[in-house]
Amino acid sequence: MTRNVGVFHPGTQHSWQTARALQNAGKLGWYATSIFYRANRWPYRALPYLPAKLRERLTAEFGRFYHPAVAPDTVRTFGLHEWIERGLTRAGLRRAAARVNMAGNSVFAKSVCRLIEREPVAAVWGYDTSSADVFAFAKQRGIVRILDKTIGDPRVYNALMKEIYAEHKPFFSSPNFAVPQAVIDIQDKEYDLADGIVVGSDFCRDTILDPLARPDLAGKIDVLPYCFDDVFFKPGPPPLRPKDRPVRFLFLGQAGPRKGIHLLLKAFARLPRNAATLTIVGQMQVPGATFRQYADLVTLIPTVPRAAVADYLREADCLVFPTYFEGSPITIYEALACGCAIIQSKNSNLDAIPKSGLALERLDEESVHAALMYVIDNRDILQAWQQAAPPIAEGFTVAAYQKAVLDYLGKILGTKG
Repeated sequence: MTRNVGVFHPGTQHSWQTARALQNAGKLGWYATSIFYRANRWPYRALPYLPAKLRERLTAEFGRFYHPAVAPDTVRTFGLHEWIERGLTRAGLRRAAARVNMAGNSVFAKSVCRLIEREPVAAVWGYDTSSADVFAFAKQRGIVRILDKTIGDPRVYNALMKEIYAEHKPFFSSPNFAVPQAVIDIQDKEYDLADGIVVGSDFCRDTILDPLARPDLAGKIDVLPYCFDDVFFKPGPPPLRPKDRPVRFLFLGQAGPRKGIHLLLKAFARLPRNAATLTIVGQMQVPGATFRQYADLVTLIPTVPRAAVADYLREADCLVFPTYFEGSPITIYEALACGCAIIQSKNSNLDAIPKSGLALERLDEESVHAALMYVIDNRDILQAWQQAAPPIAEGFTVAAYQKAVLDYLGKILGTKG
C-alpha cells in the first residue's frame, strides 16, 4: 500500500506549505484545492484580455493562490464555491460568504472522497471545518486522518469576542460575530474522527484544551510551527536606516476586531504626527463610518499578491499585530525573514520574542500606545530587533517545517500502522 499523504483544503492558508514539504520528501500523493493559479490554464489565461483595472484586481487576487514550488502535476482542483465565496468576501458580504463556504466545503469533501477512491493514500491531511466528511470516509477505509487546526477553538473565540464587542461595538460590522453552533458541531466531529491534531502554536493548542472547549483532546494534539515561503521571502540583514525619520509601522492581514485593528487605530491616532507612519495591507473589516475617523492618518492598501507582501515588509520598520485570537500567523515569520521588528500580542506564536520584538502584556489601547512609543523613543533597540530578525527566521524554513512534518508522520503512521 502507498505510504503517501493526500493534502486537501478548499482554500489555501498554509496547506500549500504542507503539500510542498511532503512533495520535497517524496511523500505527497496529491494536493486537492479549489484555486491554484496557473497562467496557461482557464480562467487565468484570460487575464491579459481584460480591462486594465479589472486585470490588476484579479491578478492580485489570483496571486494569493500562486505557489510555484508546488508541482502542478500533484494538484487536483475542483469546486466553484470558493470562487463565489471570495467574491462575496471582497464585496463585504461576509455572512453570505460563510454560508457559501459551508455549502462549498460539503461539495468539496465529496470530490475529495472520489479522489481517494481513484488515487488511494495512506493518510489524509485536512483542515478545520472542511474535513469531517472526508475523515468519516477515510476512517471506513483504514486511512489515517490528520487534522490541521489553523485557528483556536470557536467556543473560546465566542466568549472572548463577546467581551470585545461590548466594549468596541462601533468597530464591528455586525453583532453576528459568533461562530454558529453548527460550525462548532462540525469541528467537534473533526476532532473526534482525527487520529491526530496538529496546531501551529501553544496558544492555539491551549484554546482547544480550555475548559470551555475540549480538554479531553490533550493526548491527540502536537504543535508543529509553520514556516515562511522562501520563494518570496529570503532572509537577509535589513539596511541600517536613519534614526531621525518617522518609524514605519505596518499591519498585515484582515483588519478587523479579531486582529485588534481598533486598538492599533486608536493608539496610532494619539502619536505625534511626525513620529510615525502606519500602512495597513489587507481587507478593512471595520464599518466605513468608523474607519473614516482614522482614514487620513493611515495608508490603506487592499489585498495584494503574496509575492508583493515582501516589498511592504522590507519597507517597514515594525510589524504591529495586536491580535486577540489566532492559530499561528505566518505573517510573523515572513516579517522576521524581511528584517522587520515585531509588536504582537501573546495570542499567537511567540518565536520573535524577545530578541526581535515585544509581546503586549495586555490587549488594550494604552498597552499598544505604550509599545508604539517605546519603539519610537528607542531607535537603537529597534535596529537591534531588525538585525536579529533574519537569523530567527532561519529556524522556520521550509526545510525545518518538512522535518517536523516527517517526524510527525513517522510517529502517527507508526502508531496507526
